Amino acid sequence: MTPRPLAGVRVLDFCWMIAGPLTTRLLADMGAEVIKVESMARLDRIREVGVQPPTPHAETNGVFNDCNTNKKSILLNLNHARGIQLAKELAAVSDVVTSNFTPDRMDRWGLGYRHLSEVRPGIIVASMPVMGSEGPHNHWRAVGNGVIAMSGLNAHTGYPDRAPVGLGTLHSDFTSPYFGALAICAALHHRNKTGEGQFIELAQYEATVHLLDTEPLEYLVNRHDPPRKGNRSNRYAPHGVYRCAGADRWIAIAIETHNQWLNLCRVLGLEGLTARPGLNTPAGRLAAADEIDRAIETKTAGMDDWALARALQAAGVPASPVENVGDLVGRDPMGKSLFQEIDHPAGVSMLLHHEPVTWNGERYPIERAPFLGEHTAGVLGELLGLDEHALADLAAEGVLS
Repeated sequence: MTPRPLAGVRVLDFCWMIAGPLTTRLLADMGAEVIKVESMARLDRIREVGVQPPTPHAETNGVFNDCNTNKKSILLNLNHARGIQLAKELAAVSDVVTSNFTPDRMDRWGLGYRHLSEVRPGIIVASMPVMGSEGPHNHWRAVGNGVIAMSGLNAHTGYPDRAPVGLGTLHSDFTSPYFGALAICAALHHRNKTGEGQFIELAQYEATVHLLDTEPLEYLVNRHDPPRKGNRSNRYAPHGVYRCAGADRWIAIAIETHNQWLNLCRVLGLEGLTARPGLNTPAGRLAAADEIDRAIETKTAGMDDWALARALQAAGVPASPVENVGDLVGRDPMGKSLFQEIDHPAGVSMLLHHEPVTWNGERYPIERAPFLGEHTAGVLGELLGLDEHALADLAAEGVLS
């Protein structure tokens, strides 16, 4: 394969759960050597909590495997002084150190930016706490649902006459990684030009606020807190999700132009609506949105979502089946290159997702996530020169646990 962009970069990774590991997965997929520091004293919970195959195995958690491709894993007990010393020695031969604990955790171990820049001038340290290090909530811990609620997403998701709803998927965990990886790459570029290291802090809460659409602007400019609008649009109509034949099958339709409106009605056999002058403008259709939606669903409810989407697309109408994961990985041909099936040594197969980019026309290669501590001897031997006797002594002292 074409040499990957971060080949030659070494990352010492203390991240756990999802948002941090996905950040370093991006770096690993782009070619960085990512050494994941783990401990039996504080096991990464995503090794334990998440999707498992019918016959579970200690190493087959689906979430962990998808968040940690292309990495190495070492065991290092940071409750032991020698464990912290080894971490500093590893940082001294690394380019980047990452964590997503509370803001002061790495400093209390003596592994903060000030400490590590003394042993490795030019080092880049990236911290990704939930709330950041400033403000009244800097000591808070949180999981995705709480962050999503705090960021305003729940308040603006759902229908105006119903209670707010969560997004279902924990988007905060899947937004922060792209900000984090971008900042780290920018710091590497800066260091290549100047030799200067960098301390980066990414508040996951702030990254999640960025998922809002125009709602902050509407409030900041007009002092108007926009209501929840479900699947509706303020500008286009019809604009929604409509029931189709089969259990929980739906189609999304969005009409912007007059021709799209005419073609939608023709395909669905609703030409009578186009004969009404009041419905020939967006404003008129917005005013009659409830009536139009009911008329559309009387037709779509008996139709196959995929067949109808093809017919509407052929007529120039923006439409798509509301795809579930089975559609994404099975029926939709677009998923063929996005997902890759691997055979796991535990005796199961796994479907892992590629990054949504290509490098010189190629997908980044995927290697399975590491077993717990799988590379401890290799990494400490190669980077710190520890032989098997030294490793055995460290294991006996509880340092490699």
